[in-house]
Amino acid sequence: MRRHALVMLALVATLLIPAGCGKGPVPDGASYSYMFGSLSTEEPGTITELHNAVIKALNTLELPISFNKKDNLVAVVQTFTAEGESITITIHYRAEDVSELVFSSEDRVDVYKLSGLLEEIRKNMSII
Repeated sequence: MRRHALVMLALVATLLIPAGCGKGPVPDGASYSYMFGSLSTEEPGTITELHNAVIKALNTLELPISFNKKDNLVAVVQTFTAEGESITITIHYRAEDVSELVFSSEDRVDVYKLSGLLEEIRKNMSII
């Protein structure tokens, strides 16, 4: 699990956009971290378990679900933030109890929002 966290941090670090890029003036002491593209992590659990955890996390965080499809090899859920940023969450089969979770967006998305979403998904996985 520690390796997954390090991989996630490394991916976030490579995709960070400079503080305040395009968002107007940044107050002293404040910083913003944005990402374009995708972030991925391998998580313990089946496609069905992770899909259920994603749906619960989106409902808990009051994020709307605009697209939701699942089979035994892949699941795709699309949502968007109140600011209109689209986030696609894709879950790929990797092994019997391991799946790849991919967050992708063509919009600039705050990394802290994605980390909060991932934290909520992991919390729901511990409940299942």
